[in-house]
Amino acid sequence: MATRVTLRQVAETAGVSIGTASAVFTEKDWVSEPVKASVVEAARVLGYQPRRRRAEAEPPVTDIGFVSWAGEAFSPANPYYARVLHGAQQACAGQGIALTYEVVDPGTGRLPLCVERGQVSGLLVLSYGSDREYLRRIIEAGVACVLLEHTPLDLPVDHVRHDDENGGYLATRHLLELDRPGPVPALITAPENIAPATWRLRGYRRALEEHGLRFDPQYVRYCDFDVPGGHQAMLGLLDLPVPPTSVFCANDESALGALDALRGRGLRVPQDVALVGYDDVPLAEHASPPLTTIAADKELIGAQAVWHLLERLRHPGVASRDTRLAVRLVRRGSTALGPADGDRP
Repeated sequence: MATRVTLRQVAETAGVSIGTASAVFTEKDWVSEPVKASVVEAARVLGYQPRRRRAEAEPPVTDIGFVSWAGEAFSPANPYYARVLHGAQQACAGQGIALTYEVVDPGTGRLPLCVERGQVSGLLVLSYGSDREYLRRIIEAGVACVLLEHTPLDLPVDHVRHDDENGGYLATRHLLELDRPGPVPALITAPENIAPATWRLRGYRRALEEHGLRFDPQYVRYCDFDVPGGHQAMLGLLDLPVPPTSVFCANDESALGALDALRGRGLRVPQDVALVGYDDVPLAEHASPPLTTIAADKELIGAQAVWHLLERLRHPGVASRDTRLAVRLVRRGSTALGPADGDRP
């Protein structure tokens, strides 16, 4: 007796995911005409006959991808993104889904290998960039997407990010409430193409405006979100004619670099300069002094992205969602406004 041709064989022959092949036979309207024609032709050549009595049943989701842009601050070794990746992996494990991690370079024009090979039903895309055309090509290949920490785009995707504007506001307001002598609190942040940095800058400016203070560009320094960048930016601030007495670093790694620069100049934290970071990575609590920071739930953002992706795969026509997760101020010794209260909401 001849072996029955499977939907997976059709998908592999057509070069699409099994979810896309299923969508063709269940007449989902999001599949492009070229992809549909390729799947139908593969079915004809192989002699595939869909099971009509189960036409409405969706195949189980077995594999999804987690991709990040090459050349940006994304790596499993990064103390922030390692936790995001872990949260996504744990959510996948709870659903019996395999998670593939891949670094991509949109500049090459090539789609992620897991997409080209039809290995995944959907992607979690971790990127500060806004390469809309590249994302559009992934979606047209029949792969659903959820974007993490990304500027919202007018595409049929979901967005999951932290409320970074509010986080920047909370950090700056905290420094202003210290009522330190000297100029406005300084800001060490990343270039404006980094979406979370842009939102944190907005929060910083909002807090200044609320206190009747003028934004002063000389007290804003841009660097990579890393320790060497924070160190160099802090040295630049200290070389100003009137150096700051309080500094908000838009991530913890740059704050740790700034802390090292202050020690190198013989300055005390918080007596001479108050310092606030962002993200609450594990090292922040163990710095000397412990770093006041904005805590963001890193595992939750990864897990939330997985849950959104599964809903989008089950209901492809659902409207795009922009989900922002709350952040909170964790007060520690680097600002010393009253007793430290790491659990304060």
